[in-house]
Amino acid sequence: MEIQSERLILREYVKEDWETVHLYGSIPEFSQYEMWGPNTEEDTKNFIADAMIKASISPRFEYELAVCLKEKNLQIGGCGIRRDSESSYVANLGWAIHPQFQNKGFATEAAAALIQVGFQQLNLAVIYATCDTRNIASFKVMEKLGMQRVGKLQGNRRIEGKILDSYRYEILPKSE
Repeated sequence: MEIQSERLILREYVKEDWETVHLYGSIPEFSQYEMWGPNTEEDTKNFIADAMIKASISPRFEYELAVCLKEKNLQIGGCGIRRDSESSYVANLGWAIHPQFQNKGFATEAAAALIQVGFQQLNLAVIYATCDTRNIASFKVMEKLGMQRVGKLQGNRRIEGKILDSYRYEILPKSE
């Protein structure tokens, strides 16, 4: 699968992507709001291998894609859309953009492209995203995408031994 937007190409991961992904996945501050990370080299290689396995499953219900700048063919992050199950019409949306490329609209652009694919090609009924309640940048992206905050998930995250909360945002297909 390859998706193109104005400035980005979203493509399948290849084995060699682990090095670029590791550049940001290993930064402690980068994963401070996540239940993963900071990644070891083995963690990052396992993530890439898992993404490649998901791409080969048929019927496919999980998409983990590399986010690349069209202009330089440079991998700057990742994004994904994952059905809750093989037959579900509900999917989770996520993204991770290297800190050097944040605050330039790339996360919003990549996520918007996945939302379009989710509704138009995957026939999803609901797309949702969650984030740590402290992760203002992440929920601002969700709001820019037109997602609505539908709830607060109490105590659903454990990060460095602390029990934390998440916000859940959702978007529905536009009515014709």
